[in-house]
Amino acid sequence: MAKAYVRDNVPLSRFGVLVAQLESIVFSAAHKAPDPLLCFDLLSDLISAISEEPKESINLWQRKCEDALYSLIVLGARRPVRHLASVAMSMIILKGDSISIYSRASTLQGFLADGRKNEPLRVAGAAQCLGNLYRHFGRRITSGLLETTAIVTKLMKYNEDFVRQEALQMLWNALEGSGGNAAFPAYAEAYRLIMRLGIGDKSFIVRIAAARCLSAFANIGGPGLGVVDIDNSSSYCMKALEDPVSSVRDAFAEALGALLALGMNPEAQVQPKGKGNLAPKKLEGGLQKHLILPFTKASGPRSKNFRIGLTLSWVFFLQAIRVKYLHPDSELQNFVVPVMDMLRVDSSVDAQAVACVLYILRVGVTDQMSEPTQRGFLVLLGKQLQATDACPSIQIAALRTLSYALKTLGEVPPEFKDVLDDTVVAALSHPTPLVRVEAALTWRALAEVDPTCVGGLISFGVTTLSALRENVSFEKGSNLQYELDSLHGQATVLAALMSISPRLPLGYPARLPRSVLEVSRKMLTKSSRNPVAATVEKEAGWLLLSSLLGSMPKEEMEYQVFDILSLWTPVFSRDPENEINKADDLPSAISVWAASIDALTAFIKRFVSPNDVNQKILLQPVLLYLNLALSYISVLSAKEQPNMKHALDLLTSRILIAYLSLSDPMAYKSDHQQLVQICTTPFRDASACEESSCLRMLLDKRDAWLGPWIPGRDWFEDELRAFEGGKTGVLPCVWENETPIFPQPETISKMLVNQMILGFGTMFACQDSSGMLSLLGTIDQCLKTGRRQAWHAASVTNICAALLAGLKALLFLRSQPLGIDVLNAAQAIFQSILAEGEISESQRRASSEGLGMLARVGNDMFTARLTRLLLGDGTSVMDSNYAGSVALAIGCIHRSAGGMALSSLVPSTVNFLSMLARSSAANLQIWSLHGLLLTIESAGLSYLSHVQATLGLAMDILLSEENGRVELQQSVGRIINAIVAVLGPELAPGSMFFSRCKYVIAEISSHQEIATLLESVRFTQQLVLFAPQAVTVHSHVQNILPNLSSRQPTLRHLAVSTLRHLIEKDPASVIDEQIEDTLFLMLDEETDIEIGGLVRSTIMRLLHASCPSFPSHWLSICRNMILATSTRRDDNLTHDHINGTDGETRSEFGEDDENMVSGSKDSPVVRAKRDKHLRYRTRVFAAECLSHIPEAVGKNPAHFDLSLARAQSSGDWLVIQVQEIISLAYQISTIQFENIRPVGVGLLSTIVDKFGMIQDPELPGRLLLEQYQAQLISAVRTALDASSGPILLEAGLQLATKMLTSGIISGDQIAVKRIFFLISRPLDDFKDLYYPSFAEWVSCKIKIRLLTAHASLKCYTYAFLRRQRSEIPDEQLALLPLFAKSSSLLGKYWIRTLQDYSYVCFRLQTKSEWKPFLDGIQSSLVSSKLEQCLEEAWPVILQAVSLDAVPVNSSENGSSISKEDTSKSDLYSGYSMVELDLKDYQFLWGFALLVLFQGRDKLDKNIIPVGSVKSKSGKHSLAEDTLTALKLYEIVLPVFQFLSTERFFSNKFLTMDICNELLQVFFYSTFMEDTWDSLAISVLSKCLWVGGLLNDFVGCTF
Repeated sequence: MAKAYVRDNVPLSRFGVLVAQLESIVFSAAHKAPDPLLCFDLLSDLISAISEEPKESINLWQRKCEDALYSLIVLGARRPVRHLASVAMSMIILKGDSISIYSRASTLQGFLADGRKNEPLRVAGAAQCLGNLYRHFGRRITSGLLETTAIVTKLMKYNEDFVRQEALQMLWNALEGSGGNAAFPAYAEAYRLIMRLGIGDKSFIVRIAAARCLSAFANIGGPGLGVVDIDNSSSYCMKALEDPVSSVRDAFAEALGALLALGMNPEAQVQPKGKGNLAPKKLEGGLQKHLILPFTKASGPRSKNFRIGLTLSWVFFLQAIRVKYLHPDSELQNFVVPVMDMLRVDSSVDAQAVACVLYILRVGVTDQMSEPTQRGFLVLLGKQLQATDACPSIQIAALRTLSYALKTLGEVPPEFKDVLDDTVVAALSHPTPLVRVEAALTWRALAEVDPTCVGGLISFGVTTLSALRENVSFEKGSNLQYELDSLHGQATVLAALMSISPRLPLGYPARLPRSVLEVSRKMLTKSSRNPVAATVEKEAGWLLLSSLLGSMPKEEMEYQVFDILSLWTPVFSRDPENEINKADDLPSAISVWAASIDALTAFIKRFVSPNDVNQKILLQPVLLYLNLALSYISVLSAKEQPNMKHALDLLTSRILIAYLSLSDPMAYKSDHQQLVQICTTPFRDASACEESSCLRMLLDKRDAWLGPWIPGRDWFEDELRAFEGGKTGVLPCVWENETPIFPQPETISKMLVNQMILGFGTMFACQDSSGMLSLLGTIDQCLKTGRRQAWHAASVTNICAALLAGLKALLFLRSQPLGIDVLNAAQAIFQSILAEGEISESQRRASSEGLGMLARVGNDMFTARLTRLLLGDGTSVMDSNYAGSVALAIGCIHRSAGGMALSSLVPSTVNFLSMLARSSAANLQIWSLHGLLLTIESAGLSYLSHVQATLGLAMDILLSEENGRVELQQSVGRIINAIVAVLGPELAPGSMFFSRCKYVIAEISSHQEIATLLESVRFTQQLVLFAPQAVTVHSHVQNILPNLSSRQPTLRHLAVSTLRHLIEKDPASVIDEQIEDTLFLMLDEETDIEIGGLVRSTIMRLLHASCPSFPSHWLSICRNMILATSTRRDDNLTHDHINGTDGETRSEFGEDDENMVSGSKDSPVVRAKRDKHLRYRTRVFAAECLSHIPEAVGKNPAHFDLSLARAQSSGDWLVIQVQEIISLAYQISTIQFENIRPVGVGLLSTIVDKFGMIQDPELPGRLLLEQYQAQLISAVRTALDASSGPILLEAGLQLATKMLTSGIISGDQIAVKRIFFLISRPLDDFKDLYYPSFAEWVSCKIKIRLLTAHASLKCYTYAFLRRQRSEIPDEQLALLPLFAKSSSLLGKYWIRTLQDYSYVCFRLQTKSEWKPFLDGIQSSLVSSKLEQCLEEAWPVILQAVSLDAVPVNSSENGSSISKEDTSKSDLYSGYSMVELDLKDYQFLWGFALLVLFQGRDKLDKNIIPVGSVKSKSGKHSLAEDTLTALKLYEIVLPVFQFLSTERFFSNKFLTMDICNELLQVFFYSTFMEDTWDSLAISVLSKCLWVGGLLNDFVGCTF
C-alpha cells in the first residue's frame, strides 16, 4: 500500500507522461484502432525519453510501459510501429529491471504458440518483439529456443510474405543472440527448418531472411552442424547464386563465404561434448567444390551473375578468415594460387573471369594486407608469373594486381626488384598481346612509384628496341615471331613510360623523348623488308608516336610539328583501291592504318585545339588524312572477306573517334554524308549490330539507383557487375591517364556500335531541321519494323543512346531552340518506346531523361505543353511501368527546365506524383518518388507550401509498407533529405517537422542496410549544410564517427565529406571533439584513392583551423604518426618515450656523430604489440602536416616570440614547443626514407625563417635558435651528402643559406667554416653536377641554389664590412680569403647565370656563338621550371659578382691589402674578388640598367642586400627592414657603386659615356623616394672622386 502511494505521488517526468499517453491509446483501441502516425511519433519520443531517463524513474514505470507496449504489439501494428515498440520494449528492460525478460519472452511465446491462427499483423508484431528480445538477451533465455523454433515452423505456413519474413528474422535474432549456448536439438530443428522451408520460399524477401539465418548459423559456430551439414548448406547456397533476384544472390553469397570460413576453422565449430561425439573436422576440399569448380564450369545466360556471386563469396570468405577468425594477414597468400587456378581452364583470355579474379585479389587479399605482407605478396605474384604452366589469364591477373599493389605500397621493395627481370621483363615478350600490354602497365605503375628509374628504363628501352629492329631484319622461322613479340612489348612499355612524364615530379631528360621520337620515325619510314616484320614495326611506331603526342609538352614539339604531320602522307593514298589491292596481308595492313589514325587522334588533341594559334593551319592536312581514311572504309566495305571484319571494325571505330575529337563538327561538313551513312548503320541494319554499352555513360548518374546499374557497396563492385568484356576485346591504351578498370572492357564490335552512336549524336546536332527529321525518320522506321524481331531490345537501347547523345550534343553546339516538328518527332519516338510493355530500366530511364532534355532544347511553350500532356497521360494509363516512366519524365523536365518556367505547374505535378506514389505497386512508388525528388530539388523555395503534404506522403508510405523493401525506404529517405534542403534554417530544433524527419531517418536506417545507412549519413550532411542550428556539432560527430570505419567505401566517402563540411561550417566546435587520431588511423587503413585524398584534405583543413589554438596538440599527433609502429584500431596500444631504448625505432633514424638530438620527455610515441609500422604513405603525409604547422598557427606574434608568449596568462604557443619541433624535424631529416627527408629539412628552414630573429630571454644578447646549432648543422651535412637526391640537396642548400645569413651560428667560426666547406664541396665537380635520370632543369636548379648560397653568404659578409668595419666578427673575416680563392670560379658561374636569366626574363637576342650556361634553358619547359628560382637568385648574384670586383688586368688581383691601407683602398674586404673583362663588365652594367627600369617594384624578402646587417644587443643579425619587400634600386645602385671604382676607370672600363648614362639614372631619382636619393648620392660621390674626375665630369655633363 505504501509503495502504491509513493508511485501515485511521484511527479510525472517526460517518460511518465509518454507512458500514460501510450496507455490511453491502448485503452481506446477497443473503440477505435490506434492511429499509426500518432503511435509512430509517440514511440519515437518514448525511445528518446528512455535513453535520457534515470534508472530509478524507469523502474517506477517499467511494468506499465511493458504492458502498454505488449498490448499495442498484439493489437496488430504497422511495421514501423511494431519495430519501434519492440525497440522500446528491449530498451526499457535493458535499462530497468531486467528480471522481467523471462516473463515477457514467455508471454510472447505463449501468444505466438496459440493454436488459433491470429491476424497476420498481430503475429508479425509479436514475432518482431520476441526477436528483438532475443537479440539483446538471447544468452539469458536460451532455454526457449526450441519452442521458438517450433513457433517459426508454424508461422512459415502463413500466406503473407511479411509474416514468414518476420518469422525467419526472429529466428535469425534468436540464433545471433543465443551465441551457440542453447540446447543442440533446438539448433538442429532450426537448421532443418531453414533448409526445408526457408531457402526455397516463393518470396524473395523470405529467401533473403533464410540466407541471413544460414549466415547467423556460421557466425555462432554452427552448433550441432557437422562437416556434412556445412557441405550441404554450402551446396544449397551455391545453387541459390542462380536466383533471378540480385539481392537474394548477394545474401546467399555472404552465407556461402561464412559457411566455408567456418568449415576451414574446426576449432571455432560448436559441437556437443561427450564420449559419443566426435571432434570437429575441417571441411576438406570445400573451396574446390563450392567456389573453384563451379566458377570454371559456369556457362549459359546466367553465368555472369553466377560468377559474380562466387566472386563475392570468395571475398566474404577471405574477410571472415581475416576479421572473424583472426588469421594473420600473411595467410591470405595461401589462397592466391587457388583463386588464380580458376583461370587455368581456358587457354584463351576470358575477360569476365579475369575481372572476377582481379576483384578477389584486390578486395579480398591485397586490401586486407599490412604493408610488410604486401611486400612479400609482390614476390609471390612474381613467382606466379615465372610458373611454366601459367596461362595468359593468370599472367594478366598477376600483372594487374602487381600494379595495384605497387601503387598501394607507394614504393618498390628491394626484394621485388630481384625478381623483376624474370617476371615483368619476361612478360614483355609473351606471345599474347594483352599480357605484353599489362606488363607495360606494370612498368608504368613501378615508374610512378619510383620515378628515379624512368630515365634508365627509357634509355634501356630505346637501345633494346633499336637492337630488336636489327634482329627482325635477319631472323626467320619460329624465332622471328618471338623477336616481333619482343619488339611490340618494348614499344608498348616505352609508350607507357612516356605517358607518365607530366606526372613525374622531376621529369626526365629531353633527350629521351627525342630519341624515342627518332626511333618511332625510323620504324615508320625505314621499316623492315620482311612484310610481317614491317607490319609489326609500323604498328609499334604509331604506338610510340601516339604516346609522345599525348604526353610531351606542346612547346617541345612545335618546332617539328610539320615533320610529324608529314608522317601520315605515305599512309593514305588518293587511290585507295590500288593501295588495298597491293596489300599482301590486308587485315594486317588495316591494323596499321588503324594505329595511324589513333596517332592522328593524339595529334588532334595536342595541336588542333580551338585555342591553338596554328589550329587553322594544321586542321587542313588533318581533314585531308581523315577524308582519305573514309574513302578506304568505303572501298574495304565493298570487299567481303570474313577474316577482315575485326580489323575493319577497329579502323572504322578509330576514324569515328578521330572525327569526334575535333571541337567543331562543321569543320568537316563535306564528310558529313559519309559519316551519317556509317553512323546510321545500327538503325538501317539493326540485326547486324550489337547492343550499345554507352547508355550507362550517357544516363544521369543521379538516377542510377533506379537501375539497372544500382550503386552497391563500392564503385569497384559496381564496375564488376556492369562489366561486359569479351574474348575479342580492344587492348587497353597504355598512354591514357586513366586505364580501363578491367582488361578488355568491350569487344571490337561493341566499341564500333558505341562510336557509331556517339557519332550519330554529333551528326544529328549539326543538321538543319530537314536533316534532323530525316535521321529521326530512320530511327522511327527501325523502331516500327523491329517490334517482333529478336534484336528489337538491342535496337531500342541503341536508339535511346543515339537520341540522348544527339540531345546532349545539341546543348553543347546550339543555343537556339529546336523547331516544333523536330521536337514532336523526337517526343513521339520516346513515348512509343515507353508505351512498349517489356523494356529495361535503362531504356525507361533513357526515354524519360530524353523527354526531359527535349524540354531544355525547346521553348517554354513546348515545355509547358509537354508537361501537361504527360500529366494527363499518367492519370489515364493503367500500366504501372508506363506510369512510373511518365513520373520520372516529369521529374526530368523539372530538373532540365524547372524554376520559374514551370513554377505554375508545380502544384499539379506534386499532386500527380503523390497520387502515383500511393499505389500498391512498389516499382511505381519508387519511380514516382524519384520524380517527386527531382521536382523538389528544382523547385527550391517555391516548394515550401508543399512540404507538409510531402512529409505526410512519406509517412504514409513508410507506415503502409509491410515487406520492408530497402529501395522504397531509400526513396523515402531521399525525400526527407530533399525536404531538409528546402526548409533549411526554418528547420528548428524540437519542431514537428524536424522531429518527424529525424525519426523517419532513424527508422529506415535501423535495419543497417547500406542504402538506408547512406541516407542517414546524408541526412546529417543536409543538416550541416542547410540547417546547422538544428543539431549540435557533438551529435553530428558522434553520428559520423562510426561510419568512418565502415567496410563500405560509399559510407566512408559520404561520412568524410560530411565531416569536412562540418569543419568548414564550425571549426571551433569540431576541434573540441579531437577526432584527429581517428582520421589518421582511417587514412592508414584506407585503400580507396579518392577517399584517401578526401581524408587528407579534411585533416589539413582541420589542422589549419585548430593549429592557431593548439599547436602542441598537433605536434604530438604528428610525432605519434611519424614515429608510430601500429595502425590497427583493435591493437592494444602502449606508450614509450622517444628516448627509450627500443632499438627498432632508433634504427629508423640517422645517427649523427655528435649525438645531439634530445626529444621532449613528455612526448609519447604510439607503440603496438604487433610488429608492424604505419604505412609509408601515412607517415609521409604526417610529415607534410608537421611542415605546415609553422604557417598554420597564423600571424599572432606570441607564437614566434618567447618573451611575449611567457607574458600571456594562458594559451598554447608554438615558440614554447620550439625544442620539440626542431627535434622532430631533425629526426625526419635523417630518417631512413629519403623521400621524407626533404620535408624535415624544409621544416628546419621554415623554423629558421620564423624564429631566426627571436632573442633568447634567458640569455640576453643571444638568439633563441643558437642552442640548436648542432641539430641544424647535422641536418645540413646529411642533406648535402654526395648520395643525396636533388630534392634533398636543394632543401639542404636553402637551409645552409639561411643558417649562414641569419646569425644563428655567428660567433662560431668552426660552424661557419663547416657549412662553407659543405656548400663549397659541390663546386669542385660543378660541371659534373648532373642527374641523368631527371629533366635538365633539375640539375640547373641545384646549380642555381648552390650559386645563390655562396652569393648570399658573400653579401651577408660584406654587409658587416660596410656597416661595422671596426666590429667585423672573426668568423666573417675568416671567410674573406676563402671567397678570394674561389672568386675566379664563382664569378664566371655567376655571370653566366645572369646571362641565362637575361635570356629567360627579357628574351634578348643572343649572339650565335653564345652557349647557355644552364643546360636546356632555351627550352620553354626548362625555362618555365627555373623562372621562379632565377627570380629569387639574380639580385643576390648580381650584388655578389660586383662586390670588390676588379678588372682582369688589375695589379692587385688575387692579393690582399694590409690593414693600414684598408681605409685608403676601395676594396672593402682588402681582397680582390671577381675578375671582370670588358665584355663581362659591359654586360653587368647594361643588365643593372635594364632591371632598374623594367617596372618591377618588389623583390623576394629573402634577398640579402649589401648594407642590411646591423648590430643588435652585441650580436649581428639581419636588419629588420629586410623583412619587408625590397625595391629594385636598393639592389642595383650598390652594384653601380662597386662598378665605379678607380680601377675600372683606369682600365678604361668606366667611360664618360657610361657616366652620362649614370647621370641620367640620377636625374630619374628626383622622382623617387628618399632612400633612392641617399643611395644615388653615395654612388655619385664615388664616381666623382675616382681619379680626380670632378672637373672633367662636370664640364662634360653641364
